[in-house]
Amino acid sequence: MLVFFSTPAKSDHIVGGELVMRPQSKAGSYEVTLVQFWDKNNLQEPTANGQGNRDEFAELFIYRKRDNEFMQQVRVQYISSEPIPYQNKACANLRSLNTVIGTYNGNVTLSDQDYNDPDGYYIVWERCCRNSDINNIKFPGEMGMVFYLEFPPVSTRNASPQFSSPNGQYICSNRSFTMNMSASDPEGDELRYSLVTPYQGYTSPNVINGNNVPKAGYPLVSWENGISLANTIPGPKPLAIDNAGQLTVTANRLGLYVFTVQVEEYRNGRQIGLIRRDFQLLVIDCNDDQPEQPVIMLNATPVREVLFCPERPVTLETESSEDWAYQWQRNGLNIPGAVAATIAVSDTGVYSVVKSYTKKCSRDTSSLVVNVALAPPIEAVITADKQVICDGEVSGLLANGGTVPGGLAISWSRDTQVLEETRPMLQVKDQGSYMLKITSEATGCSGSDTLLVTKESLTVSLPEKKGVIEGSKTTLRPIISPLGATYTYMWSPSDGLVSANDARDAVVAPLVDTEYTLMVESMNGCQAQASTQVYVIDKMHIPTSFTPNNDGHNDRFEIFNAKDQILEIRIFNRWGEVIYASNGYSVPWDGKYKDNTPVPAGSYPYLIKTAEMNLNGTILLLK
Repeated sequence: MLVFFSTPAKSDHIVGGELVMRPQSKAGSYEVTLVQFWDKNNLQEPTANGQGNRDEFAELFIYRKRDNEFMQQVRVQYISSEPIPYQNKACANLRSLNTVIGTYNGNVTLSDQDYNDPDGYYIVWERCCRNSDINNIKFPGEMGMVFYLEFPPVSTRNASPQFSSPNGQYICSNRSFTMNMSASDPEGDELRYSLVTPYQGYTSPNVINGNNVPKAGYPLVSWENGISLANTIPGPKPLAIDNAGQLTVTANRLGLYVFTVQVEEYRNGRQIGLIRRDFQLLVIDCNDDQPEQPVIMLNATPVREVLFCPERPVTLETESSEDWAYQWQRNGLNIPGAVAATIAVSDTGVYSVVKSYTKKCSRDTSSLVVNVALAPPIEAVITADKQVICDGEVSGLLANGGTVPGGLAISWSRDTQVLEETRPMLQVKDQGSYMLKITSEATGCSGSDTLLVTKESLTVSLPEKKGVIEGSKTTLRPIISPLGATYTYMWSPSDGLVSANDARDAVVAPLVDTEYTLMVESMNGCQAQASTQVYVIDKMHIPTSFTPNNDGHNDRFEIFNAKDQILEIRIFNRWGEVIYASNGYSVPWDGKYKDNTPVPAGSYPYLIKTAEMNLNGTILLLK
């Protein structure tokens, strides 16, 4: 027998709770949560000397269902607590109703070798004792409690159902009462609800903690005389629960009543899990005075249906007065902190507001429900004539094909700068990121689309003119920007064109002076062109010798028809030393070198550079 709490303390502050189990990403790893509902009036926080009844941790025990064999022990640590909001604060204060949710959390690894029994397993937490002022069971202050959960073998990946957080509520005698006690299931398994008798378990005022000894079932609490599972809370309409997890009751006997909601989990028609929640409800004699029913409004207009968009939450409101208190609900559950006359709504659901008096305890009243849903998305689609425009071009952008119904406002922007155009068509001549925003004037919801328009600046250049020696050919090489792109080419005219007319570089051999034009087109359809004048030059005639003897005949190294052809000429001696150099050849060489000193007779190599080629040769100087 093991005791797992450092300081034994009665648990009369615990008024209910349940267990939750969730698989983690790692195979065989599970998160286990113990949820407790506390009466804060009886709650004693731990002190430095170990006093207090709020446990710092709890021990849970896992058993095999088939034979109740003990399998494993799990320790869960206290994590946090939060108050349960009461929708009628005046009555809650008058009756000292102050309930808190406490959460314990831990992790456990379940191996597939050990947890493979098809009948499954169960987890329990036992504690004594219940609060002594419960009216429907015998000796409540001496009765323990058991929180219980069943789960399948680990080969069936499963998360247990999870109860929704309860509202802070009480029952008015002889008044119809409903309360949401539903659960949700992550896998969408079928959930079946029922009311069952709470477990008493094996703890007692002398043994307040559970242990790991195998047990063949758990004893139930003993009902008071006249009480049974069929009338856990007695009245003309006893406590019941429907298939959706809604509790209903019309009670006629004042007091505090404990009960247990059981949720069975079915998959493919087979039960795979089970959870139980212990809970308590108070029946009081309510003042018949009741506020008028609150009306939920939007923009000062009563509403039953509201559409909103995530980027623009709506604010629901009801009439405000210092005499009234409010508690907003979503899907039947109190929204913590939503106690003003207004509420900002940013989630879908069924909303209502409970209205009560601030200074006296009486019956409260609830508004009609308002269904809040997401507005249909606003369609916003940009289509364009061209996403790449050329210099001087204009592209037309259309909003939703150019047709936008009334009640929708259009705005255009380029690179975050809002444009003046508000029609469905926008003419653009500049590159940038264009955004279309279409806004519903009724809901304020909007849709948007963005389109990047780029501009291509294509340029091509050729020399203004170029000479070609008669009977020879030359190559025209354009300079195209931007580099690296794919282009198509078209040269014209075809006269004298040696290469293909769609080649990038054109080889030409015109017979007469001709202007050639190149048209360049990019993959995006942008075009640019350039032209060059190709003129025909008579052939140069280079002599093989000359005689610089001042006899007036062949005294210089004359190159005939050299005008506009020679870019540079150099003449060398036998040792490779430049003895004559000239850009162009306007003054032919006269056979002299430094200080006009005649050079000896002999052969002198030369290099002639033209726009098309380099000519190497030798000139013989004779004396």
